Amino acid sequence: MTTKKIKECQPLEEVSLLVRLSNVTIKKTNTDADYASMIAFDGQDKIEAKMWKFTPELKEKLVSGEVYLANGRMKEYQGKLQLNISDIQKIDASDEVDLSIFYEKAKIDQEQLIHYINEYFQKIENNILKNMVSVLLKKHIHDFFEYPAAVTMHHNYYGGLSYHTYCMLKLSDAYIQLYPFVNKDLVYAGIILHDIGKLVELSGPKGTEYTKPGKLLGHITLGSNEIYLTAKELGAETSEEVLNLLHIIASHHGELECGSPKEPMTPEAMLIHFLDLTDSKMAALEAEVEKVKKGEYTNPVASFDRRIFYVPKIDE
Repeated sequence: MTTKKIKECQPLEEVSLLVRLSNVTIKKTNTDADYASMIAFDGQDKIEAKMWKFTPELKEKLVSGEVYLANGRMKEYQGKLQLNISDIQKIDASDEVDLSIFYEKAKIDQEQLIHYINEYFQKIENNILKNMVSVLLKKHIHDFFEYPAAVTMHHNYYGGLSYHTYCMLKLSDAYIQLYPFVNKDLVYAGIILHDIGKLVELSGPKGTEYTKPGKLLGHITLGSNEIYLTAKELGAETSEEVLNLLHIIASHHGELECGSPKEPMTPEAMLIHFLDLTDSKMAALEAEVEKVKKGEYTNPVASFDRRIFYVPKIDE
């Protein structure tokens, strides 16, 4: 099997690539014909890919999140390479290909993430908050450390949700030390649970898509429901702790136009919004910075209204 890497390809070249195809969407051309749009990842680089002649045979073969031998032609579109796929063959264990390289993972392995997040859990002293976190983590223990944090925008890889949570916890330490009026128990519990609804909103770590509840309700509503039902089981649904925890979930996107039912009205909710925004945006920026050399500009970054960033050519 002779294949190339994306970075080795040139416009107009006929190519065969081993790639994971994800973010698959079916669209219509101007003539009302179906075509498929997706992202192809070769273990190192990503490229936008299209299937313009989307036959019933191709439709049956194509599953988002799987690894394929993709045959097609490279094209330059708006200054970037694009892969126009003519045919795909699914790769499985019999092909003797290391499939693990095609699935991005968190920088910290799962066992370490479990250890680090448990350390923060142990720091929670308030019984109600500690019990809430304990019950919900035990309920979702496998998925919490496997799921991504999003479909496309940030931490969209295996373990992305727990790594995003860990990063927010680490960031929170400096704020808690500098601003002791912030309740650390509420901050730690709120961070660990702020995206718990994504375990219902998203389909899983492989070929991640939005579920029907995810599309109709979203992770903020789903997370609020999870927390309230858990609190009711524990007889704590009317407590001050649960009310504030629910407010953190409802307000962590910060602004109404960003999907928050409420804007932050407590110090802890405002802090968690800042931490969530900071880590999600910096993670998206990091992904683009890693693609270029020092002294170059990034591609437009969606999280920053498609602004480009310059990477200073300064030795460390």
